[in-house]
Amino acid sequence: MDNNNNNEYTRRPRKRVTKQMARRRQLAALGIIVIILILIIVLICNACSDNKDKPKGENKTGTTTTTAVTTVPMTTTVTTAATTAAVTTADPNDPNTITGITLDKYSVNLEVGGSDMPWVTMTPESSTEKGEIWESSDTSIATVDNIGNITAVAPGTCYVTVKSQNNPVVYAEVKVTVISANGTPANAAGQSAATTAANPVSSSSTETAATQLSNNKVTTSDGLSYVDGILIANKSYGLPESYSPGLDSTAESQFNALSADAAKEGLNIWLASGYRSYDYQKNIYDNYVSIYGADTADTFSARPGYSEHQTGLAIDVNTIDDSFANTPESDWLAANCSKYGFIIRYPKGKESVTGYKYEPWHIRYVGKEKAEAITKSGLTLEEYYGIDSKYQ
Repeated sequence: MDNNNNNEYTRRPRKRVTKQMARRRQLAALGIIVIILILIIVLICNACSDNKDKPKGENKTGTTTTTAVTTVPMTTTVTTAATTAAVTTADPNDPNTITGITLDKYSVNLEVGGSDMPWVTMTPESSTEKGEIWESSDTSIATVDNIGNITAVAPGTCYVTVKSQNNPVVYAEVKVTVISANGTPANAAGQSAATTAANPVSSSSTETAATQLSNNKVTTSDGLSYVDGILIANKSYGLPESYSPGLDSTAESQFNALSADAAKEGLNIWLASGYRSYDYQKNIYDNYVSIYGADTADTFSARPGYSEHQTGLAIDVNTIDDSFANTPESDWLAANCSKYGFIIRYPKGKESVTGYKYEPWHIRYVGKEKAEAITKSGLTLEEYYGIDSKYQ
């Protein structure tokens, strides 16, 4: 082997990169990165656009659940709120809640075929919820439309009521007396001839009532007012603040007998409220005034010192609200309470006489003989004895 060769490799010289070329390479790399970023952004935007255009029910990421919670339940909630407002007491703290209704007239006299329309004012005047609900107690005597136009149908007397749609416990009444075109008035009890025929009052009852009216006067003893031996407590005749007899024992035992006999017929009538002291009634009345105002409170709650409950002779049964009306228990009570010495104290259609709205749950003990005579006459306690019930 030839040893003269040094076996050294010859190195190729490295190609030098100029600064200009390095800069071009950097720019090219940066351009590629920018293009990649733009592509990513475009893809994200397209994805978002696709999701937005899809029907909500097709979104598999939970939009369907969101739609069910957001749309359907919200509609249900609104409907429920509207229904509740129509049948329950409105929020007294809401400035839109109606707290009072006044009329430009509280009685109208019409000939058959005639019409009249009372002017209604609701308070507060700033309320935007002034819807009205009009009702007639007897459409065979007079009808009323949804704006309060009363039309006379037949001779007789009935009551037209206007309630607040926003707060139905607030209402006002108009006494409507209808006479025939030839001037024939309603009968003395305020009924048409047809009504009288359907609910006859015997001549003996009428004579008894007339005798009571002419022979009995209100007497006063120790601040208590009596007529025919009956203690009177209404808007005209009050009770001393100190008068505190508790629930009358005879009234209580008679009510227990009434309740027991009703139970034999499968009915449940219980004592919900009996005796109330002056202070207790004051708390009740003041609370109603703070919510509804004095004018409205006076239509269904007695002022302290003027409540029958303070006599210990009045009893409220069962639910003490309008839901008691027309139940089997209320019908039985009206038909049978006089047998035990009680009367329905505030009958329907007699609001202008007793001073209070219809209360089928409120009974008053007067003794069996008097209760049967008053009930048979078809008159209220005030009418039977010729006394008033009006605050001075």
